[in-house]
Amino acid sequence: MRSEVRRVKVYLSSTWSDLKEYRAAVLAALRRLPLDVVTMEDYTASDERPVEKCLADVASCDIYIGIFALRYGHVPEQGPLNPDGQRSITELEYRKAGETGRPRLVFLLKPGAAWPTDRIDGQEGSDSDSDARVRQLRAELAEEHTTRFFTNPDGLATDVVTSLQSHLRIPAVPAPSRTVAEPPHPRRLTHDLHLLHALRDEEAAAQLATGVGGLWGVTTSPDGLLASTPKEVLDLDRAVTSARAVALLLSPALMTLLGENPGRARRVLDLARARTARPLLGVTAPGLADSMAADAASWGITEVIAESAAQPLPYRLNAALSKTIGLERPDYEIGLPVVVVTMTDEEAESLLSGAPPGPVADIVRGFGLTPESVRARYGASRADWRPFGAASRTIGQVLETAVTGVNGPDLLLRGRKIRLQPYLFDDLLSYDPAHTLLFGDIARNGCLVVADELSLLHPDLEAAFRASPLHEGPQVSLITLAPDDPAAGTAHELIREVLAERLHHAHHRFGDILDPLCEMNVASGRHLDRWLRASLPQTLDAYRNARPSVDKARRLEAELGTRPTVSMARLITEGGGA
Repeated sequence: MRSEVRRVKVYLSSTWSDLKEYRAAVLAALRRLPLDVVTMEDYTASDERPVEKCLADVASCDIYIGIFALRYGHVPEQGPLNPDGQRSITELEYRKAGETGRPRLVFLLKPGAAWPTDRIDGQEGSDSDSDARVRQLRAELAEEHTTRFFTNPDGLATDVVTSLQSHLRIPAVPAPSRTVAEPPHPRRLTHDLHLLHALRDEEAAAQLATGVGGLWGVTTSPDGLLASTPKEVLDLDRAVTSARAVALLLSPALMTLLGENPGRARRVLDLARARTARPLLGVTAPGLADSMAADAASWGITEVIAESAAQPLPYRLNAALSKTIGLERPDYEIGLPVVVVTMTDEEAESLLSGAPPGPVADIVRGFGLTPESVRARYGASRADWRPFGAASRTIGQVLETAVTGVNGPDLLLRGRKIRLQPYLFDDLLSYDPAHTLLFGDIARNGCLVVADELSLLHPDLEAAFRASPLHEGPQVSLITLAPDDPAAGTAHELIREVLAERLHHAHHRFGDILDPLCEMNVASGRHLDRWLRASLPQTLDAYRNARPSVDKARRLEAELGTRPTVSMARLITEGGGA
């Protein structure tokens, strides 16, 4: 007769509504181990779960795992299992594990960790008695157990698995091949450096990538500088946006390649600079010393490194990347496409010059602004725009401040970090067909658009924006900034009427369906910061959840001669390749 080995049974205890994402991360990690995991999800996913079932499961388990934040949890009615009617199910589970002699592994939210007030007892009108009880319980847990603290879901999951492996002496094994992991975010940064080079320098590029590979993730491309068709430019964009920095391997062959088609070369270099929001790095090919610096400068590459007798090239590149990127990179960083729609100072001058009669002049006068004060908001570059007056922050500073705020608390992004990846509005104004797929891709899958309402009255900018996919993109997060206080009466009503007529889709999202990812007539930095803080995490998730593509499904159906299964249909989305 064959005997079967009994698997260890683990019980996972916590409150529910405040720790859902934390429980999900822990459960996903536990179910990759050779264990039987018993949780409230097996019978009901709520705080008001059946106390008899919970305590029976605790008694039947081998190990108890308790996760405690700042909620006490549901208190069942007085009865045999809760004699004084004062204890929550979560505390009863903890006590039951102790009564039955089960090992208890306890994890507490770290004191002082960022935590939403609506998940804390005693805040915003919640039960103050529960607040006292959860504090008392946490104090007892910290005193009675070797307590482990957590601040984010992934860190908690790692600590739980590590503690269990240590307690049970379970070997750290990789997940079974049949386990289906969560797919990576389409715009996750997976490399530190993307190295563009001439085909003739392929071996040198590979050797350099290997030389710094111990510290940095490097991808190389002999084709990126040749990108000219919309598909090639889209492929280049995807390679660049997966890296934190871009460098060129400088050589005579590379300079010849750039000079063969200057327009193409400048398009590629401008794209790389914009997406990384960093200067391009020039890496002189081995054996050329500093001879390439002057040629590189003619292409706007001002930071050039070269080997020397004392410092080989990999050493110099390591130092440059440490300075540019930093050794402490986020574990999970996601690029967020952002487009700023605004005038330059020259375009503002052409729009306001002479205060011509019409809606623009009426709006400016109605807000009590002088043409000079309006012009002062704009600069030589669109990035110089100061949306709330000449003395205010630039739009780039506003966006970076918002991203820093969102990246701080782990709760908002669940351990992920945002990196802004600008897409230049000048590329839309150029009507260059090479950019058509780029903007279609981000409009279809998710991006942030920040638009100046006054600039949308400029005929050239309005035409370019309305002709672009951003105008009616299904997953575009859009915010428009007003010239001044929307409470300014007639001027405010006039600009709203003009924009409602010109931007039908945005006005419908904002005024009719109350889409939270579309906000208009914003006139203060505080309002903008608040909206960005709420919308940026949703924009990331919108990009992950790409919409099904009807055209692709039809093509697959024709190719197979039958309708795709439901599972296959879920994979056929508008994002990705054509």
